[in-house]
Amino acid sequence: MDYQIDLACGRLHIRTVREELPLAQLIGFASRQNPRRGFLFVSRVLGKHVPCAPRAMRDTYERLARPLGDSPGPVLALGLAETATGLGGGIADSLARGEDDVLFQHTTRHRLDVPVLLRFDEVHSHAPDHILYTPDSTLAARYRDTATLALIDDEITTGRTLTRLAEALARHLPALREIVFVSLVNWLDTETRRRIQVALPVPTRFVSLIEGTFDFTPDPAFAPTLPDTVLARRAAPWPARDDLGRRGVAMPADAEAISHSAQAIARGFGDGPQPVTVVGTGELAYPAFLLAENLERLGLDVRFQGTTRSPILAGGAIAESLSFLDEHGEGVQNYLHNPPPAGGRTVVVYESDHLDGDHALPQLLGAEVCVLPRGVLTEAQPR
Repeated sequence: MDYQIDLACGRLHIRTVREELPLAQLIGFASRQNPRRGFLFVSRVLGKHVPCAPRAMRDTYERLARPLGDSPGPVLALGLAETATGLGGGIADSLARGEDDVLFQHTTRHRLDVPVLLRFDEVHSHAPDHILYTPDSTLAARYRDTATLALIDDEITTGRTLTRLAEALARHLPALREIVFVSLVNWLDTETRRRIQVALPVPTRFVSLIEGTFDFTPDPAFAPTLPDTVLARRAAPWPARDDLGRRGVAMPADAEAISHSAQAIARGFGDGPQPVTVVGTGELAYPAFLLAENLERLGLDVRFQGTTRSPILAGGAIAESLSFLDEHGEGVQNYLHNPPPAGGRTVVVYESDHLDGDHALPQLLGAEVCVLPRGVLTEAQPR
């Protein structure tokens, strides 16, 4: 199908060749405050820039995990920060419910006091380099035995970032037999896919919900400048947590570990008619989603979304945005796009209890605060 989308930054022309779900159900469109690339595909099922019901997010995870069910294990599912930390965790968790050996890891832009395995950047990104840390020592043997590497991002536009990452990681995975590029939307044409498959050392395939191509005609009058605070102005005073995916975790997740938090929140909110919005902060996406999913299972009307470093202009899929500094204390401008109304039933989730003290977001939203307990991303069943 053909689509034409007019934005402040220019005009998108999209041609899809396969839609497992309708394009309008999966993505919207907006203009980025970024001179490198003016347009943005805004996922409606990612739980990032657009609030989404947890059940719709879980359906997305299961749809993308299903084609991986026949891949040889162990499977290493690697999500790219920051947008695909939640998508990667969800796909890995859903896959692990039917497979025996699934690991999940995500790249990060935060400091840990452990050795770095890889660093790399994204051509059109406003953010600093990705960091991939060495796996936790308890997972090292399973990591080396990885037979399938699933590289996960919300969209694949050129494939350059994932190809470079796959080439670099393959050198650390001596048992690797297959690479899978997994995304909500895949914009690679047939020739580009073939070039990627030829370049990589093992058979490579592509899994997505929509396939197609696009071209973009920029508006010459559109000339945005990046905000001054997209990069860290100072080091965070504390290292980030290393038990949430930055050094790898074994799946499936133990959702019971967060059920007590969900029950306490549900009791506090009572039976009011307003929906509950759960907001994950930064890279803390999948564990915060599990809280939202637990609340939904308790019978509440729940929406999930996340804060982001990505500066997006109002218009299209973005109605409005809140702006505030990051919770880690690095002086980076963060945003909550399409925020819930102030004074509603909202919970902001942090990975550590020292992050919410001076953070402006709970006050801006009139929100409750939940600090993620330990053990959420611990294997539910020992192997």
